[in-house]
Amino acid sequence: MAKTLAEYFAEAGIAFNTEAVNGQVLVLGQAPTTYETGLKESDPGEGPARFEATFAIEGDKFTDEDLREYIVGLDSTELLTLQQGLFSEGYYGTIENISEIEDPINTGRALRQAAKDAAVAFEQGAATGMEAAPTLEGRFAEFTIEDLDVAKDEFLQKEKQSVTRVMPSSAVDRMVEDTWKKLLGRKPTAEERRAAFGAVRAAQVAAGEAMQQQEGGIVEQVDVTGILQGQAVEADEERADAMSLSSSAATLKRVLGLR
Repeated sequence: MAKTLAEYFAEAGIAFNTEAVNGQVLVLGQAPTTYETGLKESDPGEGPARFEATFAIEGDKFTDEDLREYIVGLDSTELLTLQQGLFSEGYYGTIENISEIEDPINTGRALRQAAKDAAVAFEQGAATGMEAAPTLEGRFAEFTIEDLDVAKDEFLQKEKQSVTRVMPSSAVDRMVEDTWKKLLGRKPTAEERRAAFGAVRAAQVAAGEAMQQQEGGIVEQVDVTGILQGQAVEADEERADAMSLSSSAATLKRVLGLR
């Protein structure tokens, strides 16, 4: 047994507003006028009794009930194009992902609002045909992919880039100078300075990312001094050992009162 329109829309989660306007179902537009040639009776005493004439036949009113039938009759490609058109006109509002326009509930809400707007436009005479009706032949007849791209810029939420707080470069540079002077008795080379700075910055970024992902608890700060000391020793281990022995000897002399 064939499903009714109500069953189709119930499955899709789409419910249209069928509230009466001026005692009638919502009228969203009117089909184009057609013309038909036929014989017309003349008024008494005015020419031939019958003559050929063209008659204008107004198109049927397009209501929200017709819109339901129209939507059910669309294939998947046509439905997606309609959804994209609705999105481009702002009927989905601001969304996080473009795939949300394919959700039946979101589509139902978008169509419901578009139908209301079309009914108002027709009732007020701003639209006399089908140009306001939310169909591919009406409001979205001139929809293009370019319109979709523009809408994405306007109605898709921009992803927020995470921000990580790090120590100022100048402060790291001063600490590198002090560490090399203390542990190696010399200034760092350009290559050693870059390596030390890179190690500190990588550790700070990793700690920042870990903090953003953590929902609670304690996160230790980066031990910049420890990192730089390790970098200095790795850069010149023999000199670091010699400086350490020299420092130890000097300390011992001071303790013994020899200096």
